[in-house]
Amino acid sequence: MANELQNIDVTKLVEYSKKIDEIGTLNKMLAPNYLRDFINAMDLTSSMLSKAVKANLECKARLDRFKAIAYLDKAADYCKDHDIKISNGAREMYADIDPDVVEAKNKFAASEAMVLFLKNKYQAFRCAHDDVKKISFNDAQGTGFEGF
Repeated sequence: MANELQNIDVTKLVEYSKKIDEIGTLNKMLAPNYLRDFINAMDLTSSMLSKAVKANLECKARLDRFKAIAYLDKAADYCKDHDIKISNGAREMYADIDPDVVEAKNKFAASEAMVLFLKNKYQAFRCAHDDVKKISFNDAQGTGFEGF
C-alpha cells in the first residue's frame, strides 16, 4: 500500500511541468514536439494516477480494518487499564487514538494527497496540450511563418 505510493516517481513530471512555462515562447514549428510531450505527460500521469488510486483504496480498507480491530478487540483492555466504563462511545474514542489506526490514517491521508496531486497534474497537462493546439492551429493569429 504505502510502498506502492513510494514507488511512484514524479520526477519525470517535473520536466513536463517546466514545458508548461515555455508555452508563451512557443512557435508553430515547435508545437508538434510540445503536443507530443504533453500527450506523453498525460499518459504517464494517468498511469501514476491509477497506481495511486489503487494504493488509496488499499489504504482505506486497511484503515477500516484497524478501526474495527481497535473498536472490537483493543478498546476493552484500554478501558480496563484506565478505569473507564466500557461503552460504544469509549470504544469509538479509543479507536481514534489507537496507534495502528493513527498510522493507517496518516497513510490514507498521504494516498489521498497523491491522488489529488496527480489529478491536478493531469488536468494541467491537458490544458497545456489544448493551449498548444490552439496556438499552432489558429490561423487568425500570426502569419503562418513563425520560426522561419
